[in-house]
Amino acid sequence: MARTAADRRPASSRATDSWLSEEIVFSAGTIRKRSLALILLRLPAFIPLFFTLRGWLSLNAQDVLTTTEADVLGTGGEICFFVAISITPLITLTGQHWIAPLRRWYGIMFAVIGIADTITASITGDFAGGVIGRVAGHSFLVVGLFIILLALPLLATANTPAQRKLGRYWKRLQRMTYVIWGLVVLHLLLLDGFTTFGQADGDGDPIMHQRFYQAVAISIPLIVLRLPPVRRWVGEQRAAGRQYVVYFVMLPLIVLFLLGFIYIINEEIFTGTKILTMHPLKD
Repeated sequence: MARTAADRRPASSRATDSWLSEEIVFSAGTIRKRSLALILLRLPAFIPLFFTLRGWLSLNAQDVLTTTEADVLGTGGEICFFVAISITPLITLTGQHWIAPLRRWYGIMFAVIGIADTITASITGDFAGGVIGRVAGHSFLVVGLFIILLALPLLATANTPAQRKLGRYWKRLQRMTYVIWGLVVLHLLLLDGFTTFGQADGDGDPIMHQRFYQAVAISIPLIVLRLPPVRRWVGEQRAAGRQYVVYFVMLPLIVLFLLGFIYIINEEIFTGTKILTMHPLKD
C-alpha cells in the first residue's frame, strides 16, 4: 500500500502537528494551540514601536529620538526582516511548516517599522539639509531610503487578494526581497564599515557588536539552507529518519546564526531601554 506524504514525515513532526491541532478551552470559547502560538510569536514585532512610544508621546523630550531612533527602529526593522527571511530555511531545517504564516507577518512589520523609522528620522534627525538631508544626506541613508521604497510594493501586495490578482507575477515581485536583503547588508556596511564597532573610541567592543558582521553571521546560514543541493540532502535525511544528522552537520551554522541574532537583540534591548527611560545614548 502506497504511503501518503503525511506518512513519510518523521514521527516528531506528526506529533508536533497533532499537539498544535489541539484546542485550549477558555470560558469565552476555544482556540487552537497553533493559533495561540502564532499570536505569541507575532508579538515581538511590536517591541521596537513600544520602545519609541514614550519619545513620540512626549514630543521628543530630551531629544531622545534625535539620537537613537535609527538604532531602535532601524535595528527593530532589521530583526523583523531577518526573521521573515529565516522562516523558509527554518522550515527546511526542522520540517515544521506551521510557522510559515510568520514569514508574511514579519515582512509586513519590517516595512511598517522601516516607514516609521524614515518618518521619525525626517522630523528629528540631526543631519543638515532639512528633510532631504535627514533621510538621504549620507550614502547609508540613501541605501536605507531605497530599501523602504522597494519594500512599499511588497507591503501593498502582502495580502491574499493581491496574490490572487497578480498570479504568477506575485512571486516575481516577492523576489525583490533578495534585492532588499543585499541592500540591508550594504546599508550596515556603509553605516559601520569593516572596522570593529567603537574602535575609534577605544571602548574594546568585540567584532560582533558591529552590525555588518551580525548581518553576515545571520545571512550565511540562511544562504546555505537555500541552496537546492542542501535542501535536497536535508529532505533525504529527514525522510530516512535521520533528523539528528541534519542538526549535527548544521550545528556550526546554527551557532553562527544564533550568535548574530543574540547581539542584535541585545543591542535593541539596551538602546530601546534608554529611549523608554528618556536617557538617550550620547554620540
